[in-house]
Amino acid sequence: MNLRMPQSPATETARARQRLERSGWPRLQMAAIVLVTAAVGLLASFGLRMAGIDSMVQRYPLAILAAYGIFLLQMWVWFRWREDHLGDVLEAGIDIATSSPGDVEGGWAGGGGSSGGGGGSGSWTASADSACSADGSVLDVADAADVEALPILAVLAILALMMFAVIAAGWVVWSAPVLMAELIVDGAIAGGLYRRMRTVQSQGWWWLCVRHTIWPLIGIIVSFAVFGAIVQYLVPDATTLMEGLRGL
Repeated sequence: MNLRMPQSPATETARARQRLERSGWPRLQMAAIVLVTAAVGLLASFGLRMAGIDSMVQRYPLAILAAYGIFLLQMWVWFRWREDHLGDVLEAGIDIATSSPGDVEGGWAGGGGSSGGGGGSGSWTASADSACSADGSVLDVADAADVEALPILAVLAILALMMFAVIAAGWVVWSAPVLMAELIVDGAIAGGLYRRMRTVQSQGWWWLCVRHTIWPLIGIIVSFAVFGAIVQYLVPDATTLMEGLRGL
C-alpha cells in the first residue's frame, strides 16, 4: 500500500469522495433523504391547510422551510452515524495512491375626389369610422384569444416550475458525494484526526449543508410561491394544486 499523508482539506475531500463512491452509496442515501424531505413537505402543507392557511403563496414556502429543517436533521443523523466510521473512510489516505481532483413608418392619405384638387370630401370620416371599427374588432379578437390562451400558459408555467423543482432535487442527489465527503473531512478536522491540519478550522456540518443546498432551496421556494400565485390568480377559490388544475 502507498502511504499518503494528509495534504489539504480539498485533497482529503477528494479522497473521501472516492472512498464513498466506491463503497458508501452516497447518492442512494441522499435520494432516500430527499424523498423523506418531500414527504414531510407534503404533510406540512396539509397540516398548515388544516390550521387555516389556505393561501398557497404563504403555505408552500412555509411547508418547504419545515421540510428543509427535517432535511438538516437527517443530515445531522447521517453525520453522527458516519462519525463512527471515520477511520474506515479516512484510511483512503493509505490505500488510494492517486487523486484527481423597427421602426414602422406610417402615414395617411386622403381618399377624396379623383381630380382637380377637389379631394376634400366626406370619405375621410367614413374611412376613419371603418378603421376604428376594424381596430375594435381586432382588439376584441385579441382579448378573446388571450383569455383562451391563459389556461394553456398557466399549465405550461406550472409544468416548468415543477420541472425546476425536480431538477433542483436531482442536483442535490447527484452532488451528494461532494457534500458527504466534505462533512466527513470536516468532522475529522474538528476531531483532530488530521494532525498536520490542526491549524485548519472546522466549518461545521450545518454550514456545509446550508452552503451546499441554499440555491436549490431558494429556487424551490420562489418557484412554488410563483406557482401558488399563478394558480390563485386564475382560480381564486383554489387552495390546492388539484383544485387549481380542475378549475382551469
